[in-house]
Amino acid sequence: MLSNEPFLWRGAEVGISPQAHACLLLHGLGGGIYELQWLAERLLALGLTVQGFNYPGHDHPSVRMPRSSWTEWYGRVLEHYLALQQEYPRISLVGFSTGCPLALHLAFAHPVHKLVLLAPFFAIRHRWFYGLRPEQYLNSLGWLLEDVPHLRLPLRDENARALAEKAAYFQSFNLPSVRSALELIERVKGEVAHIPVPTLILQSRQDTVVDPEQAEWLCRELGSQQKSLHWLEHSDHIISLDVEREEVFAQVCRFLGDP
Repeated sequence: MLSNEPFLWRGAEVGISPQAHACLLLHGLGGGIYELQWLAERLLALGLTVQGFNYPGHDHPSVRMPRSSWTEWYGRVLEHYLALQQEYPRISLVGFSTGCPLALHLAFAHPVHKLVLLAPFFAIRHRWFYGLRPEQYLNSLGWLLEDVPHLRLPLRDENARALAEKAAYFQSFNLPSVRSALELIERVKGEVAHIPVPTLILQSRQDTVVDPEQAEWLCRELGSQQKSLHWLEHSDHIISLDVEREEVFAQVCRFLGDP
């Protein structure tokens, strides 16, 4: 089962222990924390504290996705980060899609132990038959529309897709919110070279939502001396739920489980 309800699951080490380690999980645009639930369960089994929540504009069921902005999302992320910081000396961030630029923006300004970036959103995937890049359509014809229908979730695993569609809150995608995410991305592009945090990036070559080449750019430009990019070959965008999720779990647990 998948649930879109927020959670705070306490691991084995809490309080003032120097080994206490919490992970804040950041979901994608128009999605919800259900996208990272199964990964959170694996991290909890390692003894890590895990917290997941939904951003403003993502936290109540609705037929149409409400309009919200990256500053609202980041404000909620920072609020939870600061609360965890009162209890845990080590906080890692696990971002999925738009959760990745949010995680990077926080790591630019605040201490973070490690970063995990799953299918990072830095550009929409472009196909030759689109003509213009999707971002250009968003900033031209896209101003005429408030939202577009959400046809199906980008998952190749049919069983996981069925569970995710039951958990998902929206049946549309809000275009002003997408433009706000693009504003965040432009800001973060100027910050990545100054982020020294150890980072693991996972990206599928078959992603139909984000441009996979941007994962290579991100790994190259990040200021960290400890960074790696792991490629998946068969999954679509939501790699934490898709056909190679066990590989994702193993990579992330190994990375975050090491001191």
